[in-house]
Amino acid sequence: MALNRFHKLPLEEQERVLGVAKKQFAVHGYDAMSLNLLLKELDISKGQFYYWFEDKADLFLSIIGQYCNFIAMRLEEHGAAASKEDYWVHLRQGRLIQEECWTELDCIEIGVMIGEQMPSNHPLSPGLAEKSGPLDRYWLVQLKQGQEWGLVRTDLSLEILLKLLSDVCDSFYAIMLGVSGVSPTPTEVQVMHTILGSTLRGLLERPKEANESD
Repeated sequence: MALNRFHKLPLEEQERVLGVAKKQFAVHGYDAMSLNLLLKELDISKGQFYYWFEDKADLFLSIIGQYCNFIAMRLEEHGAAASKEDYWVHLRQGRLIQEECWTELDCIEIGVMIGEQMPSNHPLSPGLAEKSGPLDRYWLVQLKQGQEWGLVRTDLSLEILLKLLSDVCDSFYAIMLGVSGVSPTPTEVQVMHTILGSTLRGLLERPKEANESD
């Protein structure tokens, strides 16, 4: 994460630095983003940069951490479902809140870049996983509540369920955002949102046979 010296800057300056860097990463990608060009646009020296960040990776992960912490905060405000009857609607609302945050934070292009250029064996993958930890913990709590209420399947671990949900969402969003090489129409995107919701519930919902045997 960014060094404490960076966090002591006025908030406006922090936002300026991270905002310019975000645009550079989104346009050029992580590996191709030129630190020298970034410093020129920020009008700071290399020494000043390393006074604030350990390296380019530290800068990038600081941006991702900012995204994830904000989204996690919004999800925590959303909280947990109040009753069994509200559970599935509440889960869907949480997913939509997370999507809305992508737009609000203007981080869709960064997300697309990560999906296109950062496979699971990328050197930054462990750091990305760490930054997304607060989001994972939120969803694990929601899944556990669903299991305790007898709504979510228990024949798979919470970790596997979360991985399934993440991979399925990534596949759908890759098509919706045109990452897969196909550019769907707005109507098709709406249809895919509906299909995604039913697909996720189908993966999670406890089999009827299990419910009937209780």
